[in-house]
Amino acid sequence: MAVIVDTGPLLSAAHRRDEAYGLAVALIDLAARDLVVPDPVVVECDYLLRERVGPHAARGLLDALVSGAWRRGTLSPSVFARAVAIDARYADLGLGIADASVMALAESTRGVILTFDFAHFRAAPPLDGGTWDLLVSEAEFARMVRT
Repeated sequence: MAVIVDTGPLLSAAHRRDEAYGLAVALIDLAARDLVVPDPVVVECDYLLRERVGPHAARGLLDALVSGAWRRGTLSPSVFARAVAIDARYADLGLGIADASVMALAESTRGVILTFDFAHFRAAPPLDGGTWDLLVSEAEFARMVRT
């Protein structure tokens, strides 16, 4: 099953001082080759890693994608259109195309989402109803990070 990853876990896994570092590394390792990084998340992570951690961290992400350790989630025209629709529907939340692409790709692949951005993913449910299938819940995250 595809595990569509959001920016937060990738940033946490790249920064040893991050409070969620251990959890992020464990979850990413658990997902292994099932991990799918949507292209908008690649771009967002590349920028944020270079700014917050350093260029070596950004290159590590890119190398993992080039080597096939993780998969890139290239958005088809219909999945991109769905991401744009999700972003528009929840415009008041300020999701952006990265979060919306995670949602749209999870919807199209019936994949599970790996995110630490529980507020956005709770406040922006699937357009067809229900809730997102998250790899780790907000309660599990709080319990695992704070212990």
